[in-house]
Amino acid sequence: MRKFILATGLALAMAGAAHAQSATDTVSGAAGAVTDVVASVWDGWSGTATFGATSTTGNAEASSVNGALRIGKTVGQWEHLVFGAVLFGEQTIVTETLDEDGQPSFEIATADNSERISLGYQPKYYWRPNTYFFGILDWEQDEPANIDTSTRQLIGVGHRFWSTEQGYFSGEAGFGNKVLEPVVGDDLSGGIAYLGLNYLNRISDNTTFNADLRADLGGDNTFVEIGLGLAFKISERLALKVSYFTRGNTDLSLDTDVNPLASDNDTVTTFNLVLDI
Repeated sequence: MRKFILATGLALAMAGAAHAQSATDTVSGAAGAVTDVVASVWDGWSGTATFGATSTTGNAEASSVNGALRIGKTVGQWEHLVFGAVLFGEQTIVTETLDEDGQPSFEIATADNSERISLGYQPKYYWRPNTYFFGILDWEQDEPANIDTSTRQLIGVGHRFWSTEQGYFSGEAGFGNKVLEPVVGDDLSGGIAYLGLNYLNRISDNTTFNADLRADLGGDNTFVEIGLGLAFKISERLALKVSYFTRGNTDLSLDTDVNPLASDNDTVTTFNLVLDI
């Protein structure tokens, strides 16, 4: 009888240990599967991270810091691009006050201010090696330029007219919808045509030049941005880049009585460190 009880106890203990091991293996397997899924999602992404200082003129004069991230991943005939940028800093503004005699006078004040924030996603499907269909979803806020919120939903076709190890030249054309809510004024929303041009040339092993144009053409609002950049390679993964941007946005400038610096155009000059990731 005692042998029977002992044998039964040993059997139950072994069964419990086996069950515990099975549960541990199940948890470990599930954790491994989750890790594999996360790794597969992030695997293959590459791009650049940018950080630097800026000098801004236009609707606001500011000394600021800026950051940007642009990463991409290719899966078969699909290419996915994710991008974002921020511009924060110290802004110089002009305020109107009354002096002791009751006469208006203007004073220059400096204050911390958040300026431009943007996020976007662009998938591309390569129908042929140099021709692709694309979509664009993006969001932007730029209060000094009188943009409380701007979003776009676009589709179109792109083509690389020239592509070698030295560089490339590509163009995109499309159409879609733009929703633009100004800080002051009526909404400027509706259908738009889109045009984008991108040029990159590796001048030497350590020097790269790029020029880009982006235009939104609508009945109530026309936006044009031109960017120029010159990058000097410091190391295998690090470069120093000087960039110049000019942005024009019709029907958005504030009245000069509200802001004496009001303008339809902004210019931004940046000096950045660019890290390959």
